[in-house]
Order: sequence, then C-alpha cells, then structure tokens
Amino acid sequence: MADAQSDITEKYPVLSYRYKAVIGDKDTLFFSEVSGLKLSFESAEYKEATDQGIKIYQVPAQLSTPEITMKKGMFNGDTALFDWFNSTHSDKFSKQEVVISQLDNENKAIMVWTITNAFPTSFEGPTLDAKSNEVAFESVTLKGLTLTMAKA
Repeated sequence: MADAQSDITEKYPVLSYRYKAVIGDKDTLFFSEVSGLKLSFESAEYKEATDQGIKIYQVPAQLSTPEITMKKGMFNGDTALFDWFNSTHSDKFSKQEVVISQLDNENKAIMVWTITNAFPTSFEGPTLDAKSNEVAFESVTLKGLTLTMAKA
C-alpha cells in the first residue's frame, strides 16, 4: 500500500528541486540552480613546547564568508541580476539580504537559508550557440557576511 502524503512528508528526504529565492525587497525569483550553501572554518596551527617535546594542535580559526552561485533562465527584458551586479560601482549600490526557502509539495517553506549583506562578485551571461536548442541561462555569484539555516 502506498504511503499517505503526510507519511511521505515525514519519512522521506526532502527533494532539492523545490525552492525560491528573494533578493532584498525584490520579487521572488525562481532559479534553476543554487549552490554554495556552505560554511567552513579555517584552521590555525598551535605549537606548544612541553617536557615531552613539541605538541602541535589544530584549532578552529576564522569562519569563511559564504559564496553562493545562483543560476536562472533568462527572460525577455529581465536585467535585474545584471543591473544589481553593475550597480556595485555606483552610488546606488546596496548590499541585500538573500533568503532561499526550500519548499514542500504544497510550496510551503520547510527550511530557510539567509545570507546577510550579500553583494554580487560575478555575473555570467548565457552561452550562445547557433546549433543548440537549450534555454539561455544567466548566473550570479554572491558573497555575504553570514549564512544561517533555520527550520521554517
């Protein structure tokens, strides 16, 4: 007998293809791919001279800043990502909060990642190929101050 929807929600892993992203106060954007939701500590080596010789320890050091890459299909006249990237060298530039929500089957948020003080560090336009029928994609890479993850 097949599991009920509530059983599936509780017993099975969450699927990675349902999510949305909001950059600042802009409209919700649906990206085809988001990567880089990771944090890591650098390590520092600590040496100590003892009666038994030198002891070497690895200790956690500074937390790395998150670097998130977001990729989406291009739409006619939509230049929002390029405009944000291009604004980094103007007086209109502002860092943004980026909220990425993983969604369940009913499009309700179940996990939320928040990147604070995010700004674009690179923009990549589509690969253009006259022999291809593929969708044109654009991507932006962001750096942020912090990355948090919370249950919705």
